[in-house]
Amino acid sequence: AKDWKAILEARAKELVPGGRFVCVNFCKNSDGYFLGQTDVGESMWDSFQTSWDQLMEQGLIDEEERLGVSFPNYYRTKDEFLEGIQNDKDIAKQLKIVSIEERVVRCPYRELYVSGKSNKSPREYAEWFVPTTKTWSHSTFKSGLKSTRSEDEKEEIMEQFWENYMRLVTKNPEVHGMDYVHVYIVFEKI
Repeated sequence: AKDWKAILEARAKELVPGGRFVCVNFCKNSDGYFLGQTDVGESMWDSFQTSWDQLMEQGLIDEEERLGVSFPNYYRTKDEFLEGIQNDKDIAKQLKIVSIEERVVRCPYRELYVSGKSNKSPREYAEWFVPTTKTWSHSTFKSGLKSTRSEDEKEEIMEQFWENYMRLVTKNPEVHGMDYVHVYIVFEKI
């Protein structure tokens, strides 16, 4: 991918021989896990879909809007990250890989809730956790709504969407979280 190559080329120019660049990035790991979809709990993406579909059941959106949301996320695999060096002779002459590993970072909100250390009720947990997903996804969901709707109407629909999600989380908070899946790569300038 051009963006990955550009990042590697820029870092190679900046580093002195022996200098290191540590890259931590989202990935799809060898078990097929990625942000919000791991071996623990419900898929965040499925929960989003359930909460969005409810808007149609509630008569707030139509089928076009229900299908109008798309997250343009692509999570590279470890092999795809490695291809950026192994398949590019210019970069391979400048950078070597010292180490590469994948890790799942468990959702700290869910971990605290499940451990009992948060002292939150199920609804309080939902009100605490859900905003962390809202910060990066609200605009994507909102963009699926028709442009003929007023901003106020769009925000009212979005408020209901987030309420739908909070109600879903409240029903069984132990299974709702957003695990991170990262690749950790250490490069060294040759």
